[in-house]
Amino acid sequence: MTMSAAAPPTVADHHNDGEEHRAGDSDQFHVLDDRAEPGRPRRSAGGAVWGRSGQQASRQRSRTYTSEAETGRRSGPMPEPNHRLRTARERCPSSVTPGQGMSRSELAEGVNAWLWATTSRRYDLDGHHIAKYERGVVRFPIGPYRAALQAVLGAASDAELGFTASPRRTPSPAPAGRSDCPWSTDGVLAAVEETARSEVLNRRDALRSGAVAAGIGLLGPLQGWLEPMAGWSARAGAALSVAEVEAIEQVVVVFRGWRSVGSGLGRGAVVGQLADVTDRLHGTPDGDLTRRVYLAAAELAKIAGSMAFDAGAHRLAQEHYVHAVQLAKAACADSFAAVAIAALARQSYDAGEAGDGLELVQLAQHGTRRTGTPGLRAMLATREAWGYAQQGRVYAFHRAVGAAEDAFAEQLANTEPRWLRGLDDAELAGTIGARFRDLSRHDPTQAVHAEAYIGRALDHRSPDRPRNRAMDLVGLARVYLLTGEPDRACALVGDALPLFDHRHPGRLARKLGDFDREAIRYADVPAVRETQTRLRDLVSA
Repeated sequence: MTMSAAAPPTVADHHNDGEEHRAGDSDQFHVLDDRAEPGRPRRSAGGAVWGRSGQQASRQRSRTYTSEAETGRRSGPMPEPNHRLRTARERCPSSVTPGQGMSRSELAEGVNAWLWATTSRRYDLDGHHIAKYERGVVRFPIGPYRAALQAVLGAASDAELGFTASPRRTPSPAPAGRSDCPWSTDGVLAAVEETARSEVLNRRDALRSGAVAAGIGLLGPLQGWLEPMAGWSARAGAALSVAEVEAIEQVVVVFRGWRSVGSGLGRGAVVGQLADVTDRLHGTPDGDLTRRVYLAAAELAKIAGSMAFDAGAHRLAQEHYVHAVQLAKAACADSFAAVAIAALARQSYDAGEAGDGLELVQLAQHGTRRTGTPGLRAMLATREAWGYAQQGRVYAFHRAVGAAEDAFAEQLANTEPRWLRGLDDAELAGTIGARFRDLSRHDPTQAVHAEAYIGRALDHRSPDRPRNRAMDLVGLARVYLLTGEPDRACALVGDALPLFDHRHPGRLARKLGDFDREAIRYADVPAVRETQTRLRDLVSA
């Protein structure tokens, strides 16, 4: 599939012959005119709502995995209901309603509990998915769900539950002892495809899933990153061509451009492209070309995660970030995997889970301790400092900042991988300054360092990065709120507002919302009242 970088790409119809096979005799993905859903807005203490409103949500063309029964457009026979699965479920007694059969929600909960007990991995099957299985919309769920359904319902085989694989593909055999392992090649692809299908089939629910996993639910699925990837020896599918690989990489370039300008468009297209790429990777033998495509898939997963994060779909963002780590592992790109883990750590910090964030960063540092470039070590050290700042650990924070600056000073020109080249002098200074601001909430004497570092970032910011400059201005304004200088703070916000893009508010909108909330204690200052009014007018425009 090729795509022009001059305009947002369109996604061509494509046969879905993956393991989780959908009904309909064409089995195609249909491209629907879908309206982007806004993320859950954040409401400031002053009443302003931050984030895209429904009116700002742009119409986009996105791939959705829909059967004819769901779209209402008949181009083939209706799916055949799975009576065997429904009968098996209703035969099991309900634990909630005596005398009744097990409900779909009870079955889904039982499946998730069995998978957690046997794999230490969290799954999110729900009653809606069970209904799709019973209607025949999904004829062959992924391996973990089939195994769990057999265990919960007391079935001896897939056939007893009415599950039949696509005649066009028999699932690849799993390596011995690693059946459906999420850190095997086939397990990674199955997990990515399940998340993609779940997102596009239940887009509204996915966007509303704001709760984030924490503790073992977040850290457990990542432990396999430190082990060798299994499953290559069993793969004997068609090899990739150079032309295919270059076309896929060009698509990633396009989506990377969308992300770099803060585009709120196209997450459905990104997820659809990710599904295309993982579908093509099924069975491909190990080799340089295959690993390049795994890396392209990892980049798509990380882009989808960042888009979900910006939309407020935090649990979905976590899933995409974890998949980015897994795909990068298959690509032997530990550096990119560490960057994806760092994105998960940032999300934990935003959720107030400093302990989880630090464990994630330390996992990334341990996994790249022998191979990490100076740029990677510098970036990970700034993420480590973030956690210490949230915890108020002054000595540990200064040690981590020193490590970041020392590693950054070791960089040689043009030696860092593409995904680390954005860490220049201005970005490092702005990042450290923001973390000093966090630390100054515990120790006000640290605010002077925050002011110095963010000022240095503003001095070095490139003019072609207005969003970053606006973030620096708002960050410095928040420092002045901490130091009791609300007039200076409001002046800086006034400088940032002309750089605000209504079409792509993203994180800048959230930072302005943070300023609005933090400025409440200065509500009697005329400049603060005027600035808050401007901010709320900006949101309602």
